[in-house]
Amino acid sequence: MHRMRVFFLLLFVAFSAFAQEEKVRAFEQFVEAQMKAQQMPGLSVAVMHGDFRWSRGFGFADLENQVPARAESSYRMGSVSKPFTAVAVLRLVEEGKIDLDAEVQTYVPYFPRKAKPVTVRQLLAHQGGISHYRDYDKEGRIREPKNTREALAIFQDFELVNEPGTAYHYSSYGYNLLGAVIEGASGKSYGDYLTESVWKPLGMTATRMDDPRALIPHRVTGYVLENGRLQRSEYVDISSRFGGGGTRSTVDDMLRFIEGLASGKVLKSDTRNRAWTMQPTRDGRFTRYGLGFGIVLRNGRWMVAHSGAQQETRTNLVIVPGERFAIAIASNFEDASLDVFEDKAIELFLGDPRPVAMRANDDATQATWRAMNEAFNHGLAYYERHGKPMTTDKRELANAFAYFKRAQNDAILAADGSQPVAGEPLTKVGSYLASLLGAKNADLDVYHREGALRFFADSTFDRAFARRAGQWLQEWNRVWTPELQALDLSSEAGLAVLERNRELLAGATLKPDFSRQVVSLAERAARRGDVDAAMRAANLGYALYPRSPGVNGILGILTLMSGDAARAKTFLATSLTIDPRDYARADNLLNIANILERGATKESASALRRIAAELHPNDGRFR
Repeated sequence: MHRMRVFFLLLFVAFSAFAQEEKVRAFEQFVEAQMKAQQMPGLSVAVMHGDFRWSRGFGFADLENQVPARAESSYRMGSVSKPFTAVAVLRLVEEGKIDLDAEVQTYVPYFPRKAKPVTVRQLLAHQGGISHYRDYDKEGRIREPKNTREALAIFQDFELVNEPGTAYHYSSYGYNLLGAVIEGASGKSYGDYLTESVWKPLGMTATRMDDPRALIPHRVTGYVLENGRLQRSEYVDISSRFGGGGTRSTVDDMLRFIEGLASGKVLKSDTRNRAWTMQPTRDGRFTRYGLGFGIVLRNGRWMVAHSGAQQETRTNLVIVPGERFAIAIASNFEDASLDVFEDKAIELFLGDPRPVAMRANDDATQATWRAMNEAFNHGLAYYERHGKPMTTDKRELANAFAYFKRAQNDAILAADGSQPVAGEPLTKVGSYLASLLGAKNADLDVYHREGALRFFADSTFDRAFARRAGQWLQEWNRVWTPELQALDLSSEAGLAVLERNRELLAGATLKPDFSRQVVSLAERAARRGDVDAAMRAANLGYALYPRSPGVNGILGILTLMSGDAARAKTFLATSLTIDPRDYARADNLLNIANILERGATKESASALRRIAAELHPNDGRFR
């Protein structure tokens, strides 16, 4: 009997290894095809799934000298440096050297006080009101090295962009300030403290501060696409971004970072869980950010992630804690779109299809869909994370379901569909329904694959609502054809497929929302100077998704480039009205203006800055 058990165990291990190898081969084929489509010079990827580990490089770390990219290739991390900074701060909190709710001047007394106090916790959550880059053409192209005081001097006199604690406002400068907090609390330089207290304990021997003058093993060369041709990236010294984006690492070290956190090294599990939990604003709305980490709810799964982008690099780090899955991706191509690699890896290793954004044809259906999707994502993720519903109290559940009903009819959800923190009613609804399905021994993985419509169609809390969800699901299955499921909008060929399905999508109650991919396609065409192709993509996006903030935004930019500033402002104002945190937000318009100014469209850049100032009259960056 013992020999038989050993035999079957060895057989299972062999089969599992073969299955993983098949997934790796499929992923490698996908990577090679995508790199060709995106004109990517080099890419490195590392994956962990349970006890399985795999990593390798693709393409070239250095095109001129034909040096292959490897798993050991050293890339700038960009904003993936921010989780490193956050972990260092939280380690000092555990050591009793930092109080999260203390003002930053407790540790950085030379930093000027602002109109309102700014705390360490607020900086970690991007709620400190500290500005992001104001003029990237100057602030993002610094060539000389900066020490900590010099790096802080760049932004120390900027006014707050909002009262601390009242809004999420992404800020690399806020993380530079946290780097100074680390130095003030530890008595060591940022790099020395990170090396001694985070990187070495986690076995991250290839991670370090970037230094253009140092000899760094396996350093990659960065590239950018200009006028359709690959060029070397512009030289910048990133020491001025030390806490927000000043590090260099490998994909293997990125995984070691995650493995170490997941296993309780460096930080206690309670501290790590706080970092991996959405932080609310003062008015009781969740942001999609924790303490140094982005929080993603994807097909009902709770995920933790961060991305990075700067000269020479693009990086992504994604963790699915409940599945012991993580993927680290780094490229030496500034125009790389890395989300497609993340989506494919999750599809292959976890069985989840890429997340499909859905959009309704009318506002009432859209409101119902948003409430359903939010309850599904938060609720199923909570149930699987904690193994129980958020509540079983009858009164609390009655109030939660009443809120869910109101959310289908009233504009009580935020622009991104998020629920109020107080009571978390949609989480209560979704986690309770997940527990009922779990009690019936339902395979919950089905809902990760088929989404909110199937989740509610199988629920029995309201039979009429379940029937309506079932009807929508049937219609969705008719619309979501194999051709659209395989749609790749990274090229003009994909746009032709979308045009061919225009009539099918136009009449659907719920349809797949490809607006963000269309916007990205239009932006890439505009960057290579093909304005006609960009307009073709944007106009198709507008025909299918006239209420998309991104589509209205890119149409505004393209219309401005054609010389019609008045019409451009109308599109951008519409985008801002639909979602103030999307395309027409102030920092994005400023970034686009800087890009336009570096090209041959300086007049458009000036016009965009004027429009942005009119749309954001209270933003301190325009004063």
